[in-house]
Amino acid sequence: VEAARWYRKAAKQGNADAQSNLGDLLLFGWGVEKDEVEAAKWFRKAAEQGNAKAQYNLGAVLASGQGVAKDEVE
Repeated sequence: VEAARWYRKAAKQGNADAQSNLGDLLLFGWGVEKDEVEAAKWFRKAAEQGNAKAQYNLGAVLASGQGVAKDEVE
């Protein structure tokens, strides 16, 4: 819960690592309420900044349709 609060604060300030980590917490419901749509949003923000882990996770959620429309092309 405490980690999620700090990740969210840093994510809102544009920190790509925090955005990616917050996406993980939200995707799996670790210490926060599970929210796949919000997770995909944070993965995308981090991925656009070049965060490799977020790029992988965004690809995974796009391929599976978790929190986003399934899109195997993007």
